[in-house]
Amino acid sequence: RRVWLSVAGIVGVALLAWGMWEWDVFAGPVPVPSSRVDAPVGEDTWALAGRDVAHTSALPVHGGFEGVELWRLETGRPLRAVPAVSGSQLFVGTGDARFMVLDSSTGEILWERRLGLFASTAPAVTDAAVYVAVRDGQLLKLDRYTGAVLWDLQADSGFFASPVVYRGVVYAGSWNGTLYALDAETGAELWTFQADGNIVAAPAFQDDLMALATDDGLVYMLDLVTGRKRLIFDTVNALSESPVFTAGNVLISTGRGRLAAVDWMKLEYPLERALRSWRQQFFIWGLQSEPPLSKGLAWGRTLSPNSALSAPAVLDGTAYTAGRDGRLHALSVADGEGLWEYDAGALVHTAPAVAGASVYFGADDGNIHVVERSTGKLTRTIPLGVKPSGRTVATRDALFVTSEESGTLIALR
Repeated sequence: RRVWLSVAGIVGVALLAWGMWEWDVFAGPVPVPSSRVDAPVGEDTWALAGRDVAHTSALPVHGGFEGVELWRLETGRPLRAVPAVSGSQLFVGTGDARFMVLDSSTGEILWERRLGLFASTAPAVTDAAVYVAVRDGQLLKLDRYTGAVLWDLQADSGFFASPVVYRGVVYAGSWNGTLYALDAETGAELWTFQADGNIVAAPAFQDDLMALATDDGLVYMLDLVTGRKRLIFDTVNALSESPVFTAGNVLISTGRGRLAAVDWMKLEYPLERALRSWRQQFFIWGLQSEPPLSKGLAWGRTLSPNSALSAPAVLDGTAYTAGRDGRLHALSVADGEGLWEYDAGALVHTAPAVAGASVYFGADDGNIHVVERSTGKLTRTIPLGVKPSGRTVATRDALFVTSEESGTLIALR
């Protein structure tokens, strides 16, 4: 008996040590950056993917857009990147490996720089610089007014996700699952995190927390002070959209039409995930009646079965998300209750933006659909002449729409 107790004790200690190592319990505080520089947030600014670090994609106060075209840029190649806008400048990477800065009011090219490969994501802009993630694994910090290279990083894998600048740190996730945290001023590596899947969407932030989604269906909640994992949420679906922070939950859109809300205050303890994995096996073997739920789930709603959902735009306690099947959904952030649904009557390859009282999103019928935010009623459509794609970007002065298929960037007022 003493032998078995000793063996059990050794195994228990080993498992506990393994769990604590797996969850970085022994890790200390991460290095402090040399500045507190942030991407600006304002009425004339959409300086990051999703407009702000929480990725709300919403401009709270706006009188509405008339739909009059200000200018149009034809790049001649597929345009996969969504632009960023700050003040009078618009920043976008093109399909022929150029990075361009335009006057946001006129479309005039202010400067451009040739890249080693094309950038397919939105850049991150601060008051003095622009950060560009390139498909060949290069991350560049450029002077936003001259295009001069201030520093660069060559990662060991390509970048398919937009970088984010937050509290003096640039966060950029690579295809092989490495998240780089770099000093925004100097480019020095502060810390890294290795995810199991590929990182294809920008991380989101709330206070000292980060939500990071990978294409294998996992969402990591990380502590920015220590770099440690706090929670791993398994959506059991492929992910390609950024998480969105709200007052109480993180919203996650999946490739099978499901929107999930995760309590970002939950903490997962060492070995808890391993035990849940065993319970999943018990369910598969028929030894448990129901599969175990991932810790932290507040609510989940299947909105467009087998149809990928866009990342939601969030304002005043309501989330707006578009399904590939053409339906725009409005839900209560608190409990997931469906408020209304609008059918565009065409496939949708864009994500909505909220500006004031309206939701704007593009459909494959070549129109921007303008929907009343409170009721879901169609206000009007804005014809584009091309199929829109990617995130619709809204500022005080203009609505910006891209078309990957035609390589077109359009500014509307």
